[in-house]
Amino acid sequence: MEKEDPMFIKSITHKTSSDSDPLIVTSNALLQNRNEVVIEHRGEQYRLRRTRQDKLILTK
Repeated sequence: MEKEDPMFIKSITHKTSSDSDPLIVTSNALLQNRNEVVIEHRGEQYRLRRTRQDKLILTK
């Protein structure tokens, strides 16, 4: 897996008022015109899918 590009993360996020506020990332920024993206967390892979009804489903 490629190393995260900090500039990419900055470009897809909105500013928050402090570091303790949650990071806000748009689904369009994550999916980038795809219907599915794989997220790796602690060695596990999770799939974030956009449905035909434009809803999001996260599965392991």
